[in-house]
Amino acid sequence: MSTQVKQFYETYHDQITDKRFNSPYWLRRYAHRQIHAQFLPYLQPGQRVLDAGCGEGVLSCLAAHQGVDVVGIDISYPNIEAAGRLAKMWNVNVEFLRADAEHLPFPDNSFDVVLSSHVLEHLPNLDQGLRELYRVSRNLALIAMPTCLNPACWVLLGGDNYWKIGRRTPFALPVGLFKTAIAWVSGQEGPDQGYAGNKELPHIWRFPWVMRQQIKRAGFQIETFEAGPLIAPYLAQYIPHLQGIQGSLDQYRDHPLLCNLGYGSMAVCRKPVSN
Repeated sequence: MSTQVKQFYETYHDQITDKRFNSPYWLRRYAHRQIHAQFLPYLQPGQRVLDAGCGEGVLSCLAAHQGVDVVGIDISYPNIEAAGRLAKMWNVNVEFLRADAEHLPFPDNSFDVVLSSHVLEHLPNLDQGLRELYRVSRNLALIAMPTCLNPACWVLLGGDNYWKIGRRTPFALPVGLFKTAIAWVSGQEGPDQGYAGNKELPHIWRFPWVMRQQIKRAGFQIETFEAGPLIAPYLAQYIPHLQGIQGSLDQYRDHPLLCNLGYGSMAVCRKPVSN
């Protein structure tokens, strides 16, 4: 199965820049731009940064605008080609390489900061991916993954789109909540949605506490655990005055009462200093 998953992703190109970062739907565009923006305050000019699982290179290029030296890797040939085109379009200097996130082609302690934005859930062996991030990081790792305690996540798990009303809308949220409850009761890591319409491809919306356990098991210390965007499905897309409220709410993503409730989660991780 591991080989089949990687063979799929080697040639897969879902054009997520157009569908997400530049989505015509405000709520979808907002959610994904906020996921990217969450990484940027932790970057300082002159740092050497790895974007592990860079996709079409949006986060890598945004990071390059911060004055850091970025290397982006992805297993997908089409993604790496698209990332190179985006860097030229945005006039930034980023090195893009095709590589497997479970077997990174870099020495130990190669990067000041390692970024991983909604990538690890696609790997056949998430623990191996985390160990590789730990190995190549020198100090800081910023790891974002999908987690399942946000209503927009339940809508997706229920088969609908959180950014527009459709025929499945009346049922999607309760169905997704039910799937999440079943995963919790049965002791699973979280509900598995599959990916690109293929249930054989791993894409688990983990419980936040499971995500933290897995990161710590790799050796990292979690300095801060933040919610992704605290979005409610549908509403801000159709009620524009709620868009400002949405932005105000997201200022409190690290609050203890909110940090587990985002559309995904981000862990700010430190690699312990060796004695």
